[in-house]
Amino acid sequence: MPETTVYLVRHGMHDWLRPEHNRFAGAIPGVGLNEEGRQEVQRLAGLLSGEPIAWIVASPLQRTMETAAILARTRRLDVAADERLLEWRCGAWEGMKIIEIQRRYPSAWKIWRERPDLLRLPGAETVEQMAARTEVAYRAWAASGGTGVLVSHQDPLAALLCTLIGAPLRAMRALDIQTASLSTSHEMAYGTVIAAINAGRPVA
Repeated sequence: MPETTVYLVRHGMHDWLRPEHNRFAGAIPGVGLNEEGRQEVQRLAGLLSGEPIAWIVASPLQRTMETAAILARTRRLDVAADERLLEWRCGAWEGMKIIEIQRRYPSAWKIWRERPDLLRLPGAETVEQMAARTEVAYRAWAASGGTGVLVSHQDPLAALLCTLIGAPLRAMRALDIQTASLSTSHEMAYGTVIAAINAGRPVA
């Protein structure tokens, strides 16, 4: 039996992800869930309803805190905020439309999509820095034991999963971490076991 189970959850949908906006949110505050996102997370809460969740921690951004609050609502649990779970801080790109980033930074965008481990942007974190802080948060909360939920963002979760399975960070683009999706990590006496990646989504 696992000593600790950690459910890794990406926040629900928000308007900046919709095609008509398609804007890079990054670590900008004030981007909250839309109605589609709230419904996604409600469905996820139903999937987790029978789990003995003892703690829930989230990135302090609005969309992740709202996601965590929905998951915590029927459990009488407080949500802890942890800045180590923030989205990848990407400097000048934050707040820009994707089409504008592609126009102004074509070479960097290609690296972003294909080799994020090589990306260097002014005022931004490297992927190694993001992955390191996310893993530190994961290890700290997993040490609490029991079953818990960690709510974060697409890139930190992809980087964390690569780290946990021993894959290079350049492989993170092979993981399509969708909104309101669920990945499952078990901490066993002999190490970490990933039981599911990007689960909890309806079949298309």
